Amino acid sequence: MKLNTYVVEGGVGKCTAFSALISKLKQKADVQIYTPYIGCFANNPNVKLVLEQTLPLTDSRIMASNNIFYCEPYKSNFQFGKQHLIESYCEHHGVEYHKSMTPKIYTEQHKETVKEWLTKNEIEKYILIQFSGGQAQMGYNANNQYVNINPNRNYQPFLAQQVVHMLREEYKDTTIIDCTLLNEPGYNDTIKANDLHWTQVHEMLKGAEGFVSIDSCMNHFSPSAEKNGVVIWGSTRWTQFGYAHNTNLHFHMGEKWDETKFNDSDPRNNMVEPKTVIDEFKKLNKNKPVACATE
Repeated sequence: MKLNTYVVEGGVGKCTAFSALISKLKQKADVQIYTPYIGCFANNPNVKLVLEQTLPLTDSRIMASNNIFYCEPYKSNFQFGKQHLIESYCEHHGVEYHKSMTPKIYTEQHKETVKEWLTKNEIEKYILIQFSGGQAQMGYNANNQYVNINPNRNYQPFLAQQVVHMLREEYKDTTIIDCTLLNEPGYNDTIKANDLHWTQVHEMLKGAEGFVSIDSCMNHFSPSAEKNGVVIWGSTRWTQFGYAHNTNLHFHMGEKWDETKFNDSDPRNNMVEPKTVIDEFKKLNKNKPVACATE
């Protein structure tokens, strides 16, 4: 059978999104992935081999491929704002897009580690939060100063702390686990999961009561972990990066998404009221099936 190598770049979230294509790509040829985040594709039964991008592209295993494919959605028609990220990947790789296509990563090998971590921290019921992001997991150093490269995507810390306080008041027997990196803003009444690898966070999400996050890796983990949550959107479009099983909040909450009202530089984008976040979290339908873009 032929062997195709796919170069998949970007952050954890973007690489996770690409995993939605794997089963379709396998129908064409054996699949080999060359990526900075091997955890997005490791143990996938439809992937023959995953190679980390620390290796040269001239590695003999890559050169043995019949084809090497690469695409960068951010430098394509995706920029017009009309396509979901997964749809853009499908277009570039000749795969028919369906809204039922969702990311799938395999982290079951971390189940016991996560269980031990929760036991060590005396945690039974928990909610995951992620209010900032944008740092590359590869080469991350907790001693480096956090540089907020996209302030209109992160949720404002003073609002985030209010959300945490309200969650603690509403769910008194539930621990709030903060999944942001150690050098990012922290919050009172939470426990940091910074000693867990991001693949372990994905596995931990499976057992959560729900999550509250921005457009970052947690958002892309949610369909794979089959978990519903509340996602706060700022300078990115939920119709391009989000999933319909989640409750997707934006400044114009209560209105149907209107592209003409979207302005990625509007400072109000990430100013969703904490009470709105909590009210929507309480209404989560935990049995709602996962789905890709808006219907």
